[in-house]
Amino acid sequence: MAGLEGVITSRQNPTVKRICALNEKKNRYADRMFRFDGIKLFCEALSCGIEIDTVVLSEKILPVARQTVEAAVSEGRLDGGALLWVSDSVFSKISEERAPEGIITVAKMPSGRHVRLGAEEARAYSAERGERLLIAQSLRDAGNLGTVIRSCAALGIDRLVISDDCADIYNPKTIRAAMGGLFKLNIDLIPEGAMADAIRSLRAGGRRIYAAALHREAHIVGELELLGGDAFVIGNEGHGLPESTVNACDGCAIIPMVEGSESLNAAAAAAICIWETVRQGK
Repeated sequence: MAGLEGVITSRQNPTVKRICALNEKKNRYADRMFRFDGIKLFCEALSCGIEIDTVVLSEKILPVARQTVEAAVSEGRLDGGALLWVSDSVFSKISEERAPEGIITVAKMPSGRHVRLGAEEARAYSAERGERLLIAQSLRDAGNLGTVIRSCAALGIDRLVISDDCADIYNPKTIRAAMGGLFKLNIDLIPEGAMADAIRSLRAGGRRIYAAALHREAHIVGELELLGGDAFVIGNEGHGLPESTVNACDGCAIIPMVEGSESLNAAAAAAICIWETVRQGK
């Protein structure tokens, strides 16, 4: 690995400015790039075959992080030309961590794994037979969405289907909460207005879809007899699911709670539904 002789000290450096611009969604999608902090996510990205564009390294990079990057270069898993050394002041401008480890990765969006569908494609939406699904609509909190992604990847969901008004999957807060799950999970983004059509299309293909929503005829999640293709739909943190989505489903499911308790947040509800999907749907 090269030494520190080429350290960038100006915050106005074009490459530094380009990386900082990735904090905004419009710039991420214009460049088809996203960024994330930390050695763990760097290692996860490498192991999952995510194409890395640039690795930003601080002068005060943690020794373990430097050793890991050096090993990746020497083993041929990372192009040494992708490394960008910067001063601590420049690194602090780029980093979003309070206690940074001295490494930021800029990667290319994995287009084959994460797919954005148009309205017509959504109306004819299907998924491979045998794939376990979770559907989420209008999850606006990046931390919640990241936690849902993490739970899907950890518990055995093959594909997450989300409406395009959810938080951005490449938001640094989403990536941080997903803890590497984003690099492993297949994700399909569907226009919010076409979600009901997509659910009807899934049902026409033989799947049963249940809305996680309070309804007088709702079933308790754990009492449903789920089959391999069955899936749940999780709604917005504050407003739940729109009526059009609920009506498109086979039925509703609720998670019983102690009387007087506040409702579970979307990520916690999703984890319970995911567990039941995987536990029963074999």
